[in-house]
Amino acid sequence: MPRDPLQVTDEVNLQEAHGPDDAEQAQRDAYVNAMAELVAHIAHEVNQPLAAIAANANACIRWLGAAPSNIDEARSAAERIVRDARRASDVIGGMRASLSRSLGPREPVSLNDLASDTMQAAAAAASGAQVTLHVDKPPDAPHFVGRRGALRQALAHLVTNALEACLEVPPSERHVTVRVWPAAADATELGMEVDDTGRGFGADAPRRLFEPLFSTKPGRLGLGLAVARSIVEEHGGRLLAQRTPNGLTRFIVTLPRPADTP
Repeated sequence: MPRDPLQVTDEVNLQEAHGPDDAEQAQRDAYVNAMAELVAHIAHEVNQPLAAIAANANACIRWLGAAPSNIDEARSAAERIVRDARRASDVIGGMRASLSRSLGPREPVSLNDLASDTMQAAAAAASGAQVTLHVDKPPDAPHFVGRRGALRQALAHLVTNALEACLEVPPSERHVTVRVWPAAADATELGMEVDDTGRGFGADAPRRLFEPLFSTKPGRLGLGLAVARSIVEEHGGRLLAQRTPNGLTRFIVTLPRPADTP
């Protein structure tokens, strides 16, 4: 089968510029760098639940070793260990599904529960960063049919991004809000918003925020928002970023309303 002329031209130009060995080495270096970024990203994402597991395990041991033993507190610590182990599992499962482009099993997901669970998981990090968390949940928010772990991972990326953005302002001004849209009877979309009171992004940033390896924060890998958008788009939705008139940075997740939603 004849090869595409443009592809041949590109290969020839690459070899003329670098030589055959240099071109192969450049490809290997790009692959190694991409894998290093991915490994570092996974390590970053699972570090928080693993640290929480270690802290709760130590607390459980202390409560059991007390005189007398405090079984109720030890049980609570053990339950937190189970919760954080599931969080770590969800991180890996969400990344695996995103990288493989597999939609995986779908199930009804309460957007209210999704918001509450994600903010509860971020509570420790928010406390350490002196950020106040807010959750705005309507009583009539509908369910969405999707991959629970992946959607939680996408929202967690947005909340983590918001927490880090707040570090640019004084502690008294640090606020992150997750808002679930109320269920309008004639709405064709469901939605959630993540607001933060950080200084926000520059004029050109919205076009690049979701590009892999692009970040406005020094030392960050720039993969979280790209992964979040990938997960949202896999569910038929959209992820947008904007600056509100009152100076908030807002990430908006819109999802298609299931046909059988009441």
